[in-house]
This record gives sequence, structure tokens and C-alpha cells, in this order.
Amino acid sequence: MSDPKDPYSRDPFENPPGWTDPYADIPPLPPPSGFPPLEPQQPPPGQPPGSPLLTGLILGLLLVALSVAVFQLFGSDDTATAVATTTTTVGDDTTTTVPETDTDTTTTTPTTVPSTDPYPPVEPPIPSADLKMRTDGLGVMDNDIKDIVFGTEADVAIGRLVASFGEPTDTGWQTSTDQWGVCAGDLERILTFETFAAIVTKSGGQEVFNGYRNDINFGDINAAPAAIETLSGLKIGDSVADLNKIYESQVVTFGSDAKLGSTYTVSSAANGTVLLWGPVQGEDDSDRIIGIYAPNVCSR
Repeated sequence: MSDPKDPYSRDPFENPPGWTDPYADIPPLPPPSGFPPLEPQQPPPGQPPGSPLLTGLILGLLLVALSVAVFQLFGSDDTATAVATTTTTVGDDTTTTVPETDTDTTTTTPTTVPSTDPYPPVEPPIPSADLKMRTDGLGVMDNDIKDIVFGTEADVAIGRLVASFGEPTDTGWQTSTDQWGVCAGDLERILTFETFAAIVTKSGGQEVFNGYRNDINFGDINAAPAAIETLSGLKIGDSVADLNKIYESQVVTFGSDAKLGSTYTVSSAANGTVLLWGPVQGEDDSDRIIGIYAPNVCSR
């Protein structure tokens, strides 16, 4: 008896003898239908384009902010910085101190206003007839007394006038507004002896006699200072005819001043230098000389 054999003992992928494919006679299936064809794949949509106006506005704001930042960075050194000041008063001296700042371009120094102590009299008294108004100060017709020229120490010059005419009306130290011929902003002190005003300024830290004005409007025309004459003989209250006669060898002109009104000026015929000037009623011979002034401090 032979051993049984497994009909599938051979290659398992081979069909057994006599096997037929039951589906061999079935025709192939037609391609599927009823489904829409697939569209070709497209890249995902991007962000919608931004508005050009909005974009320009944003860029403009950024540029403005950048400009402000640059200006503050580089312009801060050029701007002025307000600082506090300290004012200290000791007796009659007043000192205003401005504190130092961090900038290299600012230099501050304390400003000290001189004390307004009265000037004591310096004897002997000088009669009005011996005092002569000159271009450079007051001449003294006394060989024992020096002329009181501009630049003389104030305690000597004003002391002479105090001894001669008594105590003056004193403005004290003040900042000039150019009213008295002192340069605007400089310190000045005006001491008035009836009609005669003596002008004191600071020169190199020293108080000096530096100008005068003799004027009918300042005081009593009958007081002694009103009798002081110029070196050539003109005094306040004289007529324009007197003015022209006394200074016929010089140049006499007439004009006007915004504060004083009608004025006259006596200038040197040789070089045009102003010798004296002042307010006047007018140009007619009968008009009166109101004031006799030395050349302004600021123009000398």
C-alpha cells in the first residue's frame, strides 16, 4: 500500500492539476463613473494684500518717531536750561549767584550790586563861580584843588560836591536804561544837587565820577548849582543867541531827541568831536537853553 501524498506538498503558489479559474470568463469591470474628476491640487491661498494707504501711514508715523528721537538725542545740548538762582543780602550788599550747570558752554559768575553808602563831604567847599563844566569833567579855578575830571574816584569827586552844595538826591545803584547816557545794562548811580546831576559808574570794579547834566527841570533854578558855567561861559537859562555867540568858533547844530524834544549840539570845528549838548526850547534867538550835558558816557 502506498503512502498518502498531500496534493499541496509542492509549491504552494502553483495551482493544483486540473484547477481552473472560475473568474476567467468574466469580463473586466468598467472604470468607475458617477464621481466628479478631481481638480488639480492648488497651493493654499496666501494673506490678502494690505492697503497701500495704511502701509504709508504706518511708515510715516515710524519716521516721525525716529526724527523726534534723533532731535532729542543730538539737540539736547543746544537747548537752554533754566536753573535756580540764589540771592543773598548782607547789610547793603546783595549777591545773586547762578549755580553751575553741566554744559561746557555756560559760564556763570555772581553779580554783586555795590552798597549805596553816602559819600562823605571832602572839604573845602568850592563856590559855583570856581566850577566850570568841561568836555572831560569839571574844572576847578583854584590852584590848590585838582580838577574833577571823569574817572576821578567817586568818594573824592562827589565828596567835593557834597561839601559845596549839601546832601544830594541819590538813586542808589541801578541798572542803566540809557536814560542818563550810560550804556544800557551797566550799573549807574545818579546823585542830584538841585539842577546838577553827577553820574557815577563802575570802572574796573571802582566807583568813578563819569558824567554830568545840569538841567532847569532837575531842581531850583535859583540854587547855587544852576550858576555853574561852561569853560566858555554858557549856563542853563541862557538864550540861543548867547549859545551861538559864545560858540561862534565851533559848530552849533540843532536836532531832536525822542525823550528830550528839541536839542542843540556844540561840536569841535577842528575834528567834529561833541563838546557838549542838551535840550533847548527851540532854534530862535530868544529860546532858552534848558540843559547843558557832557557827552554821553556810552559814546566816549
